Amino acid sequence: GFVPGLFGTSHGALQFMAYEDLKERYNKYRNRVSDTKLNTVEYIMMAAVSKIFAVAATYPYQVVRARLQDQHNTYSGVFDVIHRTWR
Repeated sequence: GFVPGLFGTSHGALQFMAYEDLKERYNKYRNRVSDTKLNTVEYIMMAAVSKIFAVAATYPYQVVRARLQDQHNTYSGVFDVIHRTWR
């Protein structure tokens, strides 16, 4: 599970990237300067949407990692896990 574990570090990076992009696009949509402070509800919405994006993008890797770590099944590698899970 070392390679899938490394892939898991991308979760935080994806969330941060999405959060910053959402804030910038939202401020542009509202015709405001890109670094304008948001109100509490806007911050919560940006955080929630960015978290949903990050989870949706990285959840499949967590399934693969968990299956690789399962002691009751034997897999020949990451691609074998993906193939057998897809089936």
